Amino acid sequence: MDVRLRTTALLLAAAMLCACETPAQNAGSGTATTPTRQTASPPVSPSANATPAGGLVREGLVGLYGSNPFKVDVKALETNRDLTVLKMEITATGEGGSRSGDFGYDGLPTQSVSFGKFRLFDPVGRKVYFTLRENDAEGRAFGTRHGTATTENYPDDFQVGVRYPVEVYFPPLPAGVRQVSIVPDMALAPFTGVPVTGGAAPPVARQRDDTDTSAPGSTFQWPVVPPSGKIWSGVSDVNELVETPQKTTEQQGTQETIGLRTDVLFRFDKADLSDKAATVLDEVVEETRVRADPAKPPILIEGHTDSKGEPAYNQDLSMKRAEAVRRYLAGKLGDAYVYKATGKGESEPIADNTKKDGSDNPEGRARNRRVEISYQIKQDLPGTTTTTGPSADKVRGSVHSPAPFRADAGPVVGSLSVKRFNNRLRVDVHPFYCDGAYLVAAFDVALESSETFIPVPGPFSGGSHAFSSGSDYGTFSLLDPATQARYLPLKMSTVFVENSVLSLDKGEVNRSYVYFPAPADSARSITLEAEGIGTVPDIPIS
Repeated sequence: MDVRLRTTALLLAAAMLCACETPAQNAGSGTATTPTRQTASPPVSPSANATPAGGLVREGLVGLYGSNPFKVDVKALETNRDLTVLKMEITATGEGGSRSGDFGYDGLPTQSVSFGKFRLFDPVGRKVYFTLRENDAEGRAFGTRHGTATTENYPDDFQVGVRYPVEVYFPPLPAGVRQVSIVPDMALAPFTGVPVTGGAAPPVARQRDDTDTSAPGSTFQWPVVPPSGKIWSGVSDVNELVETPQKTTEQQGTQETIGLRTDVLFRFDKADLSDKAATVLDEVVEETRVRADPAKPPILIEGHTDSKGEPAYNQDLSMKRAEAVRRYLAGKLGDAYVYKATGKGESEPIADNTKKDGSDNPEGRARNRRVEISYQIKQDLPGTTTTTGPSADKVRGSVHSPAPFRADAGPVVGSLSVKRFNNRLRVDVHPFYCDGAYLVAAFDVALESSETFIPVPGPFSGGSHAFSSGSDYGTFSLLDPATQARYLPLKMSTVFVENSVLSLDKGEVNRSYVYFPAPADSARSITLEAEGIGTVPDIPIS
């Protein structure tokens, strides 16, 4: 396809999609402050086979306006009490190089430019860190700046074969964190097991080189801007959701919420616990005893109904059901905890009670009929050492050490075929692996047809589940056949710990990944279900 035609098509697609995000949308949380030390997460000993900095190299594609191949060589990740510095070397490896906005968000005046698409993820402390930015209308990231694509000739493009040293600044990492993952919002696999070293030197301003950048093998220095003035500093908790036929478990930061379907606990239109309720509630009691922090009350029990019946009646029924569950938990857990029961009636549905055509939606109503139990999770004190053994949880695994860096994705263990309009995509799935508290789903998306693929809308976005419908892989979920537990993509506010599918020409491959909650330790394989597309069973987990 002619490059100019392709660029025009992609620009139109970008306008339709509004794919770029503002800094606040990207992070999901942030404050305009001078960076300060964050609350420490449990210290983690480096993995025995962790890759030293300077040996972490990946190749991928970048750029909404075209699929430009490039290479990233991570040199170091250093932190001090004020900030964290990611040092890399980026090289364009294909024709045309990479444009100046490809590594950031420069589609609108209020969006971050330069290297805002790089993010740090602590998979043990369960936090995502975003680039430090100016707290003004433009929100430009500090660190290396390679200009903005503001002229027709794009004078600040990356030249093929030229090495560009890059510094990207993030909020400070807790003292106990010794390894993190780099989770780029590009067609690039994550960098897991990146060592963190302390004592980062204060950033130094650098000027742009005036030398010719066209010679392959040469090094070119873009200007470097240290943080100053009012700084936007973004750190986001992650939100995970696991579902079984009886309950859902959602964790957001330090809060965990267990949702129990009332059809399991109560007979129709009743508020007395059924005979089978004890089995489900006893499991919740044990989870709460292990995980809930009695020093951070209360344990909150909320009743919910669907929309059938009068609102006042549903409100009363939801309150009575919440109170019945409160009495059961208090009887088993004792007075070491504080409990609070409340009824929400039909006011907070989590699914549609009716379908789009106005007909009844029994499955949605069943999800809305629930009792939710929320509490604050026990946290380890800063400076303590945590040794995590095997988890007894039937659906959620232990917190493992951060995954070592994987230079190779491993063999293809299954594939999916996706036909859309005139395009045919192939999804090649690689073995999945644990990274801290999570599972990394690794796969490649390749274009098999001859016509350029334009990702508007995204080929795997949408999906019927409200929690993950905003994900670029919202139609993807993982299923453990042994427990029937379903795992949804890991969310940080309104965006997800994943990358996206770019435009592709025939033969091009989009390196893709999505983070999910890790299944039980006993699970040695998992099934990928792609809604409306197909399934890939028996994907190995390591």
